[in-house]
Amino acid sequence: MLEQIDESNAHIFYELVQDYEDEFSSITGKEKNQDGKYSLDVDWRFPNIGYYWKQASSVVGFCIVESIDGSLEIVDFYVVPTCRKKKIGKNMAFAVFNKHPGPWQVRQILGDELAKKFWRRVIGDYTNENYTELQIDDPACGRRVCQRFNNLN
Repeated sequence: MLEQIDESNAHIFYELVQDYEDEFSSITGKEKNQDGKYSLDVDWRFPNIGYYWKQASSVVGFCIVESIDGSLEIVDFYVVPTCRKKKIGKNMAFAVFNKHPGPWQVRQILGDELAKKFWRRVIGDYTNENYTELQIDDPACGRRVCQRFNNLN
C-alpha cells in the first residue's frame, strides 16, 4: 500500500535512505561523512513528493517523485533487499505512476545494470512497451539511460 511521507513518519525515510545510499555507493563512489552518514542529494519534502510502500504494517520501500522540465520523475526508489523479487517494486512503481498521470521519465546511471533491467521491465509492463529510451547527459551524474512515457490516457 502506498503512503505519503510526511513529518510524522519522516524518521523512517532517514533510516531507509542510508541503506539505499550504502547499497548504491559502489556505483556512485559516495562516501559517509564524519558522522557515519551519507549526505542526501534528494529529499521527500516539497516540491518533491515522497511515498512509502507498506506490506502489512511494515515499510518495505520508498519512492521520491520530482517534477523536472514538465515531466514527473522518480529520482529515488528503494525496496529493502529481503523484499525484492516479490513484485513489491513493480507494485509500488505502478501505484505511483497511477497516482500522477502525465509525462514521466525514469533515469538510471549507466553502470547500474540491475536498475536498467528493472525499469525496462516495469515500464514495459506498465505501458505495454509504449515508451522510448535514450541516453542523456546529466550534469550531476554524467551519462544516463532514460525511459520516457505518458500515462495521461
